[in-house]
This record gives sequence, structure tokens and C-alpha cells, in this order.
Amino acid sequence: MVSNGTAKAKRALPLRARKDEDKEARRQLILEEALALYTTTSYTEVKMADVAERAKLAKGTVFLYFPTKEALFLAMLEELLFAWFVKLEGLLSSSEGRWTGTRVARTVAESLEGEETLTRLLALLQTVLEQNVTVEQVRGFKERLLEAMGRAGVLVEKRLVFLKPGEGGRFFIHLHALVTGLRQMADVAPVTREVLDLPHMAPLRVDFTQELTVALTTLLRGLEAR
Repeated sequence: MVSNGTAKAKRALPLRARKDEDKEARRQLILEEALALYTTTSYTEVKMADVAERAKLAKGTVFLYFPTKEALFLAMLEELLFAWFVKLEGLLSSSEGRWTGTRVARTVAESLEGEETLTRLLALLQTVLEQNVTVEQVRGFKERLLEAMGRAGVLVEKRLVFLKPGEGGRFFIHLHALVTGLRQMADVAPVTREVLDLPHMAPLRVDFTQELTVALTTLLRGLEAR
């Protein structure tokens, strides 16, 4: 015979599950609306009040899910970054053709095409996004990052036999540094872009994918030539 307490507990489970699903749906909605704003503006221009308005939520509700703007954008970066790692792992898993340092460099650089929002956020990671968040959030992010870098690093080492154990993972540290610098150089102010459009200013223009490919190729050639 089922006790009243057990029966009540069983009835509560679906309700609790629905509440959890609703919370996750609301969290995703907030992230999506913040992403939509950031895609067309800048980090500075995005306001939590605007995110709340787009999501049709009270501003206080948004802060219940993300206590600070930095926490919101770090969560956004986390989703974009680990989705990109999954895509890259698929590309590096291809067994067609011969893998060289040049091919790996080109594959990684081209995998970031269409990922401008991700690379813009990566350029803000240490200086902005990790400055006003909890230890728990940062540790969770770093733990996932360590795992993702480990998996992708092993794939890079399999493709490039001249790499020593662990160098595949370090490759992504160098990648982050290059992405940060090149993204900042490629994202120029409108007035600067107008100047760079002058024919004789061509040497100062930065093509993100092209320059990243060259930099990664140079890095890997140096490691191969040791």
C-alpha cells in the first residue's frame, strides 16, 4: 500500500520537472536575446534592462538568472565556445587526405569563419568577462575548457606526429592569444575603416581568417623544425 506521503512525492515530480524545464527555457531565452543585442552592437552598449525588455521579463528576473552582466556574457561565451569545439573536433576527425601543419592551421582558422561573436567575446574574456563573476562560475567554465582543450589537443597531436604529448592542448592557448589580438585589430571604428579603405592603406588592413591561418602555420612550422 502506497502512503499519502509517497503519493504526494510522485505527484510532485512532474511539477518539479516542468519547473526545471521552464527555468532552463527562460535562461536560454535571456541568453538568446542578449546574443541578438550583442551581435548588432557592442558589449558596452548592451544593457541588462534592454535584455529584459526583449525577453519580456522583469529586470529583476534577469538578475535572478545572471547576477551580473559579466555572468550573462560569460555564459553566452561558454555556449558558443563549446559548440565550436564540437564542430572543430568533427573537422579534425576527418581521415581523408594527408594532414600537415598548413592543413591544420587552415582548418582551425576557417572553422572560426562565421563565428565573429565568439571571437569578439574571447577577446573580452580575461579583461572583462572574468572580472565580476563568482568563483563557482569561473571554475565550472575552466573545468569544461580544460576537458575540451584536452580532447581537441589529442586530435591535433594525432594529425601532427611532430607534436609532443601535451602540445596539442597548448596549441589552443596560442590560438586564443592570436584570436584576441587579431579580432581587436580587425574590428576597427567606422572612421578608421574609412581611412583604411584608401588604396595606399591596404598594408594596414587585417583579414582575420587569412592572418590567423598564416600565424598558425608559422607556429606549427616552427614546432616541426625543432
